[in-house]
Amino acid sequence: MPYDLLIKGGHVLDPGMGVDGRLDIAVTNGVIAAIEPEIAAKDAAKVLEVRGDNRYVVPGLIDVHTHVAYGATTAGVGMGCVDPDVGGVGSGVTTVLDAGSVGIANVGVFGTHLIPSAKTRVICFVNVGTYAHTTPSMADVNRMEEIDRKTIASCIQANPGLISGFKLRLVGPIVQERGEDVIRLSKEVASEHGLPLMVHIGDGRHPDRARAGELTRFLLKTLTAGDILTHLCTPNPGGVMTVAEAAASVVPEVEEARANGVLIDSALGRGNFGIEVARRQAELGVRPDTTSSDLTGGGRRLGVGLLDSMAKFMSVGYSLSDVVRMTTSSAARGIGMGDALGALAVGREADISIFDVVDGNWKFTDTLNQPFTGTKALVPVQAIRHGELFAPEWGPYPWGWLPEQA
Repeated sequence: MPYDLLIKGGHVLDPGMGVDGRLDIAVTNGVIAAIEPEIAAKDAAKVLEVRGDNRYVVPGLIDVHTHVAYGATTAGVGMGCVDPDVGGVGSGVTTVLDAGSVGIANVGVFGTHLIPSAKTRVICFVNVGTYAHTTPSMADVNRMEEIDRKTIASCIQANPGLISGFKLRLVGPIVQERGEDVIRLSKEVASEHGLPLMVHIGDGRHPDRARAGELTRFLLKTLTAGDILTHLCTPNPGGVMTVAEAAASVVPEVEEARANGVLIDSALGRGNFGIEVARRQAELGVRPDTTSSDLTGGGRRLGVGLLDSMAKFMSVGYSLSDVVRMTTSSAARGIGMGDALGALAVGREADISIFDVVDGNWKFTDTLNQPFTGTKALVPVQAIRHGELFAPEWGPYPWGWLPEQA
């Protein structure tokens, strides 16, 4: 047999490559070997028939903001993380980026345990703070000394290739007091090592919304090409929205940063997505480059996931093609992997996602507990990672994947 696997009869949607129609995809040795309108089933050792008008075959989905440091944080003490394969291939996603769940004190779990055992591709960003999310009091940088340049350099030198970027949460008392200093130092560390800096905006505990907004505008002027702003749609202090003449608008620094090569990400989770913020931004034409899940152990039990994030943006008016682009080609380019991920092409690694679009009147809830509805929900059917098939997990709800009906 010339092919190991044939994905046959599927509606292939690859916005980055301009593909939208029925095609067959053949895989050999974990690599896409052919993409054609018709490939004979007899030419493959295994055939996966893709049936259904609302079932789509897309490039392997990429979640650029997750928390998958499972085992590096202690249950009941720090922020809960999920196993990479729960948020990854078990959710129809082939690549996950851990957004600073740990600092240099415990990042070794990735190289020793998580990456070698995961079926999902795992990309590791380390928190600039030494301890990161190991305890509630260490969820953020609490002292400038926690950004330890010497120890960070030692960690990177001793673990070549492990760390792909840095993460800063623009949250907490030290940020409120010395935010500009924290931003400058974090950016200096990232630049020193030639790595991108991802920054969380939105601080629900900040006592001064105006001051938090000033700090975010300073951040946007500091970030450079390859860096990532995450939580575009946060309703919390430190978001990008301002009020002028009683109409909410977006600070101009957002588009300036995007023009300078900064990736604008929307990471929803349960803590930084306001439906009215997202709607107003859509009206203004200010769109995130990517959407991601901000998946945590707690969020997983509440429906949080990449497909959930995609469905929420569809409720705002984004098309299926829009949200697939945000989680494939745009995500791949945004993390510097556009030449390897985010597209279906002969010769590329066979990372492919298959999901259903399910019509209904679906109930969602934002960070402020405001309910809203959408007419589309997305349910994973299969993930193909390096040519290997993976069925989805049970789902984030007790009853499975679909949200409640409104």
